[in-house]
Amino acid sequence: MSIRRSLALAGAAALTSSLVLTGAQGAMAVGSPGTPSAAAPSAAAQAEQAKHQGLDLSVRGVPDTFVAGGPARVFSYRIQNSAKNDFVAFPLLKFKNKAGTLKAKDLKVEYQLPAGLPGGGTWKAGSIAPGGGDGDDSAVLILLGGVSDGGPADDALLFVAPGKRIDIDVRVSFTKDTPLGKAGVVPVAFEANADDESDNGHFSCDGIKGAGFTIKAGGGSGKPTPSPTPTKTGKPSPTATASPTTTATATATSTPTTPAPTTPAPTTPAPTTPATGTASPSASPTGSGSGSGETTTPAPSGGSTDAQQPIDFPVDVPKVAPPKITPAVVTKAKTAASDADKSLATTGGGDDTTAIAAAGGAVLVAGVGTLVVLRRRKAGQQG
Repeated sequence: MSIRRSLALAGAAALTSSLVLTGAQGAMAVGSPGTPSAAAPSAAAQAEQAKHQGLDLSVRGVPDTFVAGGPARVFSYRIQNSAKNDFVAFPLLKFKNKAGTLKAKDLKVEYQLPAGLPGGGTWKAGSIAPGGGDGDDSAVLILLGGVSDGGPADDALLFVAPGKRIDIDVRVSFTKDTPLGKAGVVPVAFEANADDESDNGHFSCDGIKGAGFTIKAGGGSGKPTPSPTPTKTGKPSPTATASPTTTATATATSTPTTPAPTTPAPTTPAPTTPATGTASPSASPTGSGSGSGETTTPAPSGGSTDAQQPIDFPVDVPKVAPPKITPAVVTKAKTAASDADKSLATTGGGDDTTAIAAAGGAVLVAGVGTLVVLRRRKAGQQG
């Protein structure tokens, strides 16, 4: 078989494959008229779909255990726009424990926006949501953004175009005095249709999309409590135990049942249990200091599985005063999102559409290369 005939057959095969693929895609898009899946949605279904158009919120990688007084743990908060119109939103998180006793003073929340957005790529402290975020629904509502003039700062408003998503890194720690037991976190957003100037926004909150966890007892900062015997000289003299009168005056009245005067090693005495000095080897990011003497069980460094758990108690939509969304702030958020997309296009990265576009470009380049080879072969044979 000649080279020309082989190339012609290869080109015909490629063209046939392309036509078959195009036809299959068209058939999938249109569907067979006799199947239920191909039937057009009814007017009621369309109305129901339109009513529920909005942002998709979720939390990912929430640990199943936090340690009171322990180190911060990280998870992510995703905002995704599966609707057909632009949205803007203030991102928030609601923390609540089953007893309804959690307060803002009990936790520290930090967040990190994606690089390219204003302030992105750096950790910043979250804010108590303006209008009563501490105590709303017996919970704590945290704004992942700054506060200005009694409301959310302009930079806190995020613009999410159709098909786009924003992943926000979050790290949370709890103080040593945090109420222990079951708790949870729920993604919240105050969102509005950016294409509708009459949409003043509404809170979106669904407890099913949240994740539960357990706050366990911890050892504070992990630093042992200072010894109540300040008369120690630090010299490891073996004769120190021979004269118990040197330390007995400092400890005999406070701990008469503890044999501390006869121990040569500078160990932590009885007023604090040894578990508090070894429960958490790393310092607490909240700066809460060492654990209290009430802690008797060493705290684990984290959950055993870190699998997200459901929340087994109700979490309601926030009842705080809604923030204001002005056209000027929407324009500012849209510009910031556009600049972030341009930055990603320059440096690489972005969402899944980048890989699809790259694959399409590779197919186009391959097709052009085949045509160039065929034309050169034909010109060479004619010459």
